[in-house]
Amino acid sequence: MKTFRGFRWRFLFKEIVPPQDLTAKYGRLLAQLLVNRGFSEPPAESSVSFHAQSVPNLGEAGEKILNAVKKGKPIFLFGDYDVDGLTSTALMFKLLKRLGAKRVFPVVPERSEGYGLLPPFVEKFYKLTGGGLIVALDNGTKEVETVKFAQKLGFEVVIFDHHTPGEQLPPCTLVNPKISPNSPQFLKDLSTVGLVYIFAKYLERSGFTYIDPSWVDLPALGTIADVSPLTSLNSKLVRKGLKFLNRRETSSVGLKILLQNLRLENLNENDIAFRLAPRLNAFGRMEKARRGLKFLITENEKEAQKLFEEMEALNNRRKEITERVTRKVIQYYEQNPSKALIYVGRIPKGILGIVAGRATSLLGVPSVIFSTDGQVAVGSSRAPEGINIVKVLEKISPLMERWGGHAQAAGLSLQHKNLELFKSAFLREIEKYPTPTPTLEVDFPLQPKHLRENEYVRDSLRRLQPFGAGNPYPRFVFEDILLDFKRTRYGFTLHFERNGKLYMNATDREESIPQHLKGKKLRVVYSVDNAERLDLHIEDFVWI
Repeated sequence: MKTFRGFRWRFLFKEIVPPQDLTAKYGRLLAQLLVNRGFSEPPAESSVSFHAQSVPNLGEAGEKILNAVKKGKPIFLFGDYDVDGLTSTALMFKLLKRLGAKRVFPVVPERSEGYGLLPPFVEKFYKLTGGGLIVALDNGTKEVETVKFAQKLGFEVVIFDHHTPGEQLPPCTLVNPKISPNSPQFLKDLSTVGLVYIFAKYLERSGFTYIDPSWVDLPALGTIADVSPLTSLNSKLVRKGLKFLNRRETSSVGLKILLQNLRLENLNENDIAFRLAPRLNAFGRMEKARRGLKFLITENEKEAQKLFEEMEALNNRRKEITERVTRKVIQYYEQNPSKALIYVGRIPKGILGIVAGRATSLLGVPSVIFSTDGQVAVGSSRAPEGINIVKVLEKISPLMERWGGHAQAAGLSLQHKNLELFKSAFLREIEKYPTPTPTLEVDFPLQPKHLRENEYVRDSLRRLQPFGAGNPYPRFVFEDILLDFKRTRYGFTLHFERNGKLYMNATDREESIPQHLKGKKLRVVYSVDNAERLDLHIEDFVWI
């Protein structure tokens, strides 16, 4: 039976039966939600313990950083332009100042300057001080030659990073759980700012300093923004960070100004993902990443307010450009349908990933969106479930200069002259995959009115939060009579006989619900974004 949006529904509650002991401990609903996600307990309630030795080179990094502080050496912090890069740089800056460092230089690149610890920056650092310590954050794991170059100039180098290592590791102190098979998975799931927070706690426990409890708000932001898996340790960091954000007890004057202006109540991980992170990311997307770092580390309220106003303007501009480019890309695909979308234009590099993600979500096909200056094409790629974009790119890697990512998202660059060859090769590889049918995994049958009225149900959802990567928003199914529906600016409001009104986002402007469904019984799948505010959204339905 065809559903309204063409999803294939997979009823997890029919496929997976919770163990009796789990049901006895948590109740049927929470037990089902846990086993559906492969958990044996709510992630944020799990006991997490590990020794510093579990994190490769953590002690060595501490020795080098403390030694540089003690000797008054200049310390260059080199981060990245996204939220994880900004927050990890800001947190390390706060930690070094707390340790008593006098000469700390925090820097992040603009997108146009490229990703990673690149030689031009090392040269600038050398001209400024003639040496010192470089601490790379959220980058550096693959920068073997640049590290050698920095060391040749007399720099010591320490790297904090969470990216997957290449075949060769840089010859320096590399703090990255992914380089060791002995590191537990929950450490490998950390974002870079989470790793820096663990380092700060390590120094505190070792008696070298103390850290403010509110500093955990930065790992919460970076973890959600970087879509890191919300396994045990990450869940704890996000939960703790949200508590401080909700109390307006933040690590940053800038964040305090941001929260005051947005006037958000009962923040959850969804608010970080869709309200806070996009604004912080706007700086980097619009070639103002250094202003974003300044926003996080400034201690001047007037400066923070001014930067907030700049951030809002940049974010609004980013949204306008994204909407315009997305419409153009979709129109191009409608005129040139294929099993994959490849689009080339003069597009701001900062929005490539957003446009690719929206295109794939709307069209259900892999997409590669390129920005080119006529010599080099820089692209961002996204793929629907069932297609591993990294494996596709791996097959045609000789055509690219740089590339990397994970199953559903990747970045790449190539010479403009190779674009046509890339298009042909990419489409040839995609042809080998069957056209995927998007799937909705449904956790449990549950009437929305029971969710609204039953405290056990709401408490079960609270215990499972935060939701995100590795711990998806719960989806439920129910049946009810559709009394009426109305088109809204961004979707539809559906009014049901027993369950009242529920909202449904529109996937495009042409989408419409047939009038003949009024008075008919529907089977509906909906998701719960927030157990406190009860943000419920219909994802699909079928008439029965």
